[in-house]
Amino acid sequence: MRGAWLRWCDRVEEEWNRHVRYRELYRQLDRVREDLKARTAWVDELTGNEAAEMLRGLSVCIEAVREAGSDAPDRPESTS
Repeated sequence: MRGAWLRWCDRVEEEWNRHVRYRELYRQLDRVREDLKARTAWVDELTGNEAAEMLRGLSVCIEAVREAGSDAPDRPESTS
């Protein structure tokens, strides 16, 4: 009986420690989410036309980076 009780106590302690560890991770995740929302709040205020214009500009920028990357010489793997 005593052995079963001690095993149960150990298991409860392990679960509690896991709960505490994950609770801190969830707090950190919540802080990151709040920070991200604060940084991107301006996107919600864009009109449809403004968002479309930004996407067009982003597409042009991405395409320019791709073209510049295709013109770059290949580097050996060991020099990365």
